Amino acid sequence: MAGKVVDVTLRFVDKFTSDLDKATSRIERQSKQIKKFGKSMEKTGKDITKTGKNMTKYITAPVVAAGAASLKAGIQFEDSFAGVKKTVDATDKQLATLKKGIIDMSKEIPASTDAISGVAEAAGQLGIETDNILGFTRVMIDLGNSTNISAEDAASSLAKFANVTGMSQKDFDKLGSTIVDLGNNFATTESDIVNMATRLAGTGSQIGLSEGDIMGISTALSSVGIEAEMGGSAFSKLMGSMQLAVETNSKDLNGFAKVAGMTGKEFSKAFKDDAGGAITEFIKGLGDTEKNGESAVKVLDDMGIKEVRLRDTLLRASGASGVFSDAIKTGNQAWKE
Repeated sequence: MAGKVVDVTLRFVDKFTSDLDKATSRIERQSKQIKKFGKSMEKTGKDITKTGKNMTKYITAPVVAAGAASLKAGIQFEDSFAGVKKTVDATDKQLATLKKGIIDMSKEIPASTDAISGVAEAAGQLGIETDNILGFTRVMIDLGNSTNISAEDAASSLAKFANVTGMSQKDFDKLGSTIVDLGNNFATTESDIVNMATRLAGTGSQIGLSEGDIMGISTALSSVGIEAEMGGSAFSKLMGSMQLAVETNSKDLNGFAKVAGMTGKEFSKAFKDDAGGAITEFIKGLGDTEKNGESAVKVLDDMGIKEVRLRDTLLRASGASGVFSDAIKTGNQAWKE
């Protein structure tokens, strides 16, 4: 009896021990899984933190910065456009059109809305009509980007040129194209051409020169190294003297005509029909005096042209008479095209 009790007891102990071993084994496995899961969660947490930092650095911060920059740019544009409002006499509808036009222009050309607004503001100050401001501004910005003359200087000089010559404000694109073409084809710069042209504009328009003529003559003069301050006033005096001689049929008319290889009547007609062509013939004839056994200095002296600046200008010009005819032809052709 006692032996049976012992056997039963031993079997119970064995079964209990076996179950205990299995439970312990399961607990150990679960503990390892929990630790593994914990490490995984820790890594995931670090990855999330890293991702958050990267999003802040590469997405959130730039977006915020871009928003701030956009807001700042918007404020700057409104400030610069306020200047346009002050100088341009326009209705609310016209101002809205100008604002949209400036913004659209900034997307098409390498210029900021502030820079474009600055030229538009200057256009208003210079008397450019509201409907022509965007076209005028575009030409001046293009000149500033493609030549050695700044947009602001171009705006000031060419607006005055147009006022003096009576040029239509719708022709600034033609004027700009003419200046660029001449600057590209002759030994001078656009800045020098414009500086000379503003000095010749008054007398040139009075004697009937076209805008292309004036720009061509300005190109020729600056191409032979004549400074605008000296040559502009001197050549204007020459043109004025020619006009007076033609209108009064004075003895000076014969002097101009003789140098140009014409009679007084022929020169008078030529000057009235094409002043630029008549001036070119005079310059050409002056350059040919050496072939006729006379000096250009004596010819000018005989004509009573003794002023140092005028004489120097004419002597330089006569040495490049071909440049005059080519420049005038190019100027008028560029204007038409």
